[in-house]
Amino acid sequence: MRKITTIFHRAVLRIKNHGLIESIKYFPEFLIKSKKIDLDAINLKDNISLDNLCFIFGTDKAFLDRKKTFYKLNKDFKFKKKFPNYESWINERKFKLYKYELGLNYAKFYEKYFANLKYKKLKILEIGVAAGHSLAAWYKYFPKSQIYGIDIKDKTFLLYKGKRLRYDIIDCLDTKSIKKYCKKFGKFDLIIDDSFHDHPFFEMNIKNFFPYLNSGGIYFLEDFLDVDKKLKSIRQYNLKHKKKIMWGFDVTMHEKFSFFKKKKIFSDQIFTKKDLRYIYKYLKKVNVHYPGHPVSSLAAMIKK
Repeated sequence: MRKITTIFHRAVLRIKNHGLIESIKYFPEFLIKSKKIDLDAINLKDNISLDNLCFIFGTDKAFLDRKKTFYKLNKDFKFKKKFPNYESWINERKFKLYKYELGLNYAKFYEKYFANLKYKKLKILEIGVAAGHSLAAWYKYFPKSQIYGIDIKDKTFLLYKGKRLRYDIIDCLDTKSIKKYCKKFGKFDLIIDDSFHDHPFFEMNIKNFFPYLNSGGIYFLEDFLDVDKKLKSIRQYNLKHKKKIMWGFDVTMHEKFSFFKKKKIFSDQIFTKKDLRYIYKYLKKVNVHYPGHPVSSLAAMIKK
């Protein structure tokens, strides 16, 4: 019923913005776009690398970002005729015919952590999935694992479906909903935070989800470098004028991960001393990676 209501509201909005005639013309294309891509029906080589999977599905975790090319060229009539939907783009194998923007290049780091986990039966959670391109990559890379995705967006935004794929709408700042969700589905082996790339989401997600990581599991945080750069520049600007930041977040994530490595108790707007003691009790190791892209950054927190 909720899906029907959402489609109805979208239809009304389109008629209001574009008129009845144009909306009727768009309807067949809308049906194509609304159809979920069945991941179980897509056949790929068993030994394909994670970077290639990320490239095929279009997540920016790959070295090259294929998704952006599709949405740029999709405005052209000839291209749109050849690729009427994203599934047709996934199945295109003549990769070299097109130009691509550089991605964030995380896949090569992830694959090192996942080398001995690929064929195990894991529970993998990604926080912040947008259209689900990285969920699709995890789904194909881990053929025996259950893949979970959460986001604040409606389910209609998710392009994919699969027997081992589950999506739920969760607000990352709603601690009660997160606890309820994690108690329902239990602990996870891998958790990837690709949600809101800012404070306090970085800290809140670590605080709320790290306790629901299995022993030996890994919690990943992506895309904090851009915010770190901004904070450092503001801090330096204040220092230049003999001032300091009085409100908001004044410690970078890189600095916080350095504190984590040393198991240092520090003052923070989100992490209490109790939170930090809990994290340090169960934290085995922290690795921070910078793949080279101006905004790409990846931290891996391994649980004891």
